[in-house]
Amino acid sequence: MTSLSRAPRSRILVLACTVMERELSSLRNDFTDIKFFDYGLHRTPENMAVALQKEIDLIGPSSGYERIVLGYGLCSNGIVGVKAREVPLVVPKVHDCISLFLGSVEAYQCESVKCPGTYYLTPGWIERGETPISKYESYVRSYDEETAKWVLNEEMKHYTRVALINTSDYGATDEYRETARKNAEFLSVSYEEIMGSPTLLNQLIRGPWNVSFVLLSAGESITQEMFLED
Repeated sequence: MTSLSRAPRSRILVLACTVMERELSSLRNDFTDIKFFDYGLHRTPENMAVALQKEIDLIGPSSGYERIVLGYGLCSNGIVGVKAREVPLVVPKVHDCISLFLGSVEAYQCESVKCPGTYYLTPGWIERGETPISKYESYVRSYDEETAKWVLNEEMKHYTRVALINTSDYGATDEYRETARKNAEFLSVSYEEIMGSPTLLNQLIRGPWNVSFVLLSAGESITQEMFLED
């Protein structure tokens, strides 16, 4: 892995999940382009690496980009195998996007200790991702109602809290709070609102890409081991 940090005023391309569109778009600057990918890649992690690699393979030195930055965590190993080509690759050293919304791995770990059975929601997840209610509605379209309830209950049986991450100025409104509360009531679990932090998302766009990121030179591939604790 390279030890490169961000060069001043270098152009970068960010490839990110659409659930972060609201937050990342608010941080965009004149040196950053962002392409968002559909949330559906999370349902089929084996397709995530393929979609990202296809885009990465199109970017060469003539593109003017000095770095490609992924707005993804390890995501159930969905990005394992993705290879940096001619342009270096930067990846946040997180297991999923919850750390990005909360601002650090440590903040996520703290919440996990406080309440390990938490289903996290953000404005983007509510708009473009999944909620327990939307999952149930999807199952009803595939199964009968009784089977749909059983499938959802099995999937959600370890959750004891729904937490809405308030991503500050571009975050939680009463509409999102109401949706999150309804999902908590639907699961018969507690509801809580947690303040997020733009720290990691801001670094994703602007750097510095320090120990919170994995930096890959041309030819290097993402491995699961890169995300293990040092």
